[in-house]
Amino acid sequence: MHEFAHAVRRALPVRDANEPRPDGAGRVTGEPLERAAPNRVHLLWWGLGGGYVLVLALLLVKGAGVVLAVFWTVAPGPIAAGGLGVYGGWQLFREAWVLRTRGITVEGQLQRSHWYNNVEHTYAYVDNHGVRRERTGSDGGAERAEITYDPADPETTKIGRRTTGQLVLGTVLILLPGGVLLAGVALVAVGLVALVI
Repeated sequence: MHEFAHAVRRALPVRDANEPRPDGAGRVTGEPLERAAPNRVHLLWWGLGGGYVLVLALLLVKGAGVVLAVFWTVAPGPIAAGGLGVYGGWQLFREAWVLRTRGITVEGQLQRSHWYNNVEHTYAYVDNHGVRRERTGSDGGAERAEITYDPADPETTKIGRRTTGQLVLGTVLILLPGGVLLAGVALVAVGLVALVI
């Protein structure tokens, strides 16, 4: 550390203590910053959480019973799990449906394969506008492959033309967690009905 300080002192010019130094105040500017608007997602979650606790307290105060309070307490679990499952299934189904209905299939050339937690292959292809694009994923591996892509959203791609399995899996992922989601909503409905009655 001392060697560094000595090297810096040797490199800097020697200044006289009485030598006038330029005033740096003119180089500093201050701008008032506007306060960012509150994050609406955070406000929504705080509002939902507050409403949830309020209804739970009202159920207990009203004497609706411990069973209804337990229903109300347990309900967010199935709602969250079912909602995430339905959302994932919908994304899977939607991608397969879009590729099946308006997808364009072109030939892609393997550019490189590398290992990143699993084998990933990068293919280059030219879309219908003549733009060279790349698609990276774990499927494929052949020197040439058919790549189906959505012309409205070129980031949505799939190796090959087959989308039936993806459609079936998306449907299953919508229906099974959908039942869990409905069970959670039913638990909430039972709690709200008990609060009103």
